[in-house]
Amino acid sequence: MEPASAPSADLQAPRERRRADVATFGSLLADPSATVQREVRRELERRGKPARTILLGVARRGEARARAAARAVLLRQARQSVVRRMVRLACSPYADFERGVLLLSRFEEPGLDLRPYLLAIDAMAAEVLRRVETRRDLDGRAKVLTDYLGRELGYRGDESDYHHPDNVYLHRAILRKRGLPLTLTALYLLVARRAGIRAGAVALPGHVVLRIYAQDERSLLVDPFRGGAVLTERECLAYLAQHGLPFQPRWFDDAAGLPLWRRQVHNLREAYRQRGLESESALLEPLDLALARSASG
Repeated sequence: MEPASAPSADLQAPRERRRADVATFGSLLADPSATVQREVRRELERRGKPARTILLGVARRGEARARAAARAVLLRQARQSVVRRMVRLACSPYADFERGVLLLSRFEEPGLDLRPYLLAIDAMAAEVLRRVETRRDLDGRAKVLTDYLGRELGYRGDESDYHHPDNVYLHRAILRKRGLPLTLTALYLLVARRAGIRAGAVALPGHVVLRIYAQDERSLLVDPFRGGAVLTERECLAYLAQHGLPFQPRWFDDAAGLPLWRRQVHNLREAYRQRGLESESALLEPLDLALARSASG
């Protein structure tokens, strides 16, 4: 029996080069100099897709500082990929608020499986639908929705750390039962629509609320941030006056999907800026611009 032949030099060379690149970039990524880090990232970006193999090698085998730096670069690249996907959606005829706000969750965690969160929304809607089948009046249907989501499940606004990114991401709000006004209104809206309740989002300046309709076009406003509390016209006018805003009828129209998605992107950018994460906020700028063009077109 003949001995197995050794790998040829032609096969070994690429492997050796990869090992050498991992060692070299591992050393550079461990360097504390901001200038070195900037130049290393620039070189990795220049190399394109092959750089991912190097970064994965460093993330697995480098020293602690290099591993952390490599993972940060990989996360940034993954987030850039998510933003490109969202830009394509924003520019397509299939763009809508639900798809946009769900896909935005992948900016935090690019590999996020959204199916469990969609199933959670579906399950909430099924329970609301079961309860509203005998309630045809507007007040009764609204009360079923707000009692279930706001009182029973406990969804309400996060007033202790309002600008935390977790309050923007819909998947985090579903888990934490806390969020910004628009995030919670989005949840109420998705549940209501699946349960056959006609509803829309009303984008007041600085605060988004939910409008629930009756079959005869009567409607009422509820505030998911306050656990689904019903809002009177007087309370809405008092809110505007408190913030020095004159009444404008257009503020009480149902908001379109793309402007709502853009408003949520603004919320996320502001959340990152509040924490000094300007680079994360800047990554979302192409999406912001794409949504502005699509909404105006």
